[in-house]
Amino acid sequence: MGVILLFGFVLIIYIALGLVYWQQTSRQKELAGQIANLNATLSRPLPSAEKLQAEYQRINAFLPLTVPAALDIIAGIAKKSGIDTAPDAGKFSIPPGSITISSVKVGISDYQLLSFKNIKAQGDDNKVMAFVSALDSGIFYYPEITKRETMVLRGVDVVEEVINGGAGDNITQTTVTLEVDIYTKPVK
Repeated sequence: MGVILLFGFVLIIYIALGLVYWQQTSRQKELAGQIANLNATLSRPLPSAEKLQAEYQRINAFLPLTVPAALDIIAGIAKKSGIDTAPDAGKFSIPPGSITISSVKVGISDYQLLSFKNIKAQGDDNKVMAFVSALDSGIFYYPEITKRETMVLRGVDVVEEVINGGAGDNITQTTVTLEVDIYTKPVK
């Protein structure tokens, strides 16, 4: 009777260890997959501290932006879009009295807001719409290498007129009046 009891006890332990081993096989495969993923991630070289610092500053730092610099940015976008920005052409203007500087609260921080009203651009439909689209993207570079996404196109008024271009050709002249806001450095 003692031999049967001993044999039963060993059998129960053997079955219990078999179940544990059987369950561990699937868990081991899952862990092996996780280790492979971690090894792939860890094998990539880490960026340098300088590169991380530059990226941090690019994303989080609002560089001070003066009104003349903002005017140059908007005029540069117009010029890149193909609009004639020469003062004597009369195709692009930002009236001096239409610029306001204020402080606004966004989230938990206060920011300086440069608001431009009554920006007028005139020209070929495709060029004017490219200008509007570029402003609407909210992306500009200041200084030239630092990408910023803090421009908001608040209003657009579009007027199209057909002009007789001579020789039977009609030209569509598009005029837009825009309102643009640029959020700049945090106000301290």
